[in-house]
Amino acid sequence: MSSTIPTATYIATLLLLFQSFSASFIVNAFATRQSTMSKTFAFFQQNPSMVSSNRSPTTLYNVYDDWRSDAVVDTMVLDPENIELCLEEFIDSNYGQQMFGKHDRPASVGITGEIYFVEQHGPEVILALSGKFWHRRETVLGRAAMWLNARMPEITDVNVEDPNELLDYEEIIDDMTGEVLYAEDKRAPDFNGDRETMEYQGIDPDVRGPFPPGVLGSGGSMINPV
Repeated sequence: MSSTIPTATYIATLLLLFQSFSASFIVNAFATRQSTMSKTFAFFQQNPSMVSSNRSPTTLYNVYDDWRSDAVVDTMVLDPENIELCLEEFIDSNYGQQMFGKHDRPASVGITGEIYFVEQHGPEVILALSGKFWHRRETVLGRAAMWLNARMPEITDVNVEDPNELLDYEEIIDDMTGEVLYAEDKRAPDFNGDRETMEYQGIDPDVRGPFPPGVLGSGGSMINPV
């Protein structure tokens, strides 16, 4: 007995059934995915500790630290308010907590350094440095300048009003003779000797900062033995 060829009506019926099945499958799959995502989101809301349980102990704390890690940051318009905001981001960052005296740990070892906004002249920003820094003062200004420019690309220059603010030593001059009597160290104390050791070994102390990383961070040393 010979086979019969499906009629056009039969073929059309099969196509409609297939389309209906496909649409139903897609809708059900999407609904299942949405339900799973909702349950997952609800779980982490109820168990917030699970979100950070696998985070590295070097997790970054604010937008400045993130930028140092991936060099990506949102930009903003150049104005005095935003300059102040960006300086606060810099000062209060994890990095800034090693540099500025407003934080307890640096203050505990004699670091009193501060940086603040003075004025803006078009694309030029004037800052001021005061107090004692463990880092070189040029490093402090340079880090701030790079951050301000990353956040506000309109900035072309970041300077201090008085060039002497960038000197780590102040010459004490005899008023009568004009001779230099001695150079006063404007830096914060080398509280654990690491700064001098790194300089002796040809290492830039500012790259590491005053506090060594890791378990010895509370004041121990991680310098290569001499």
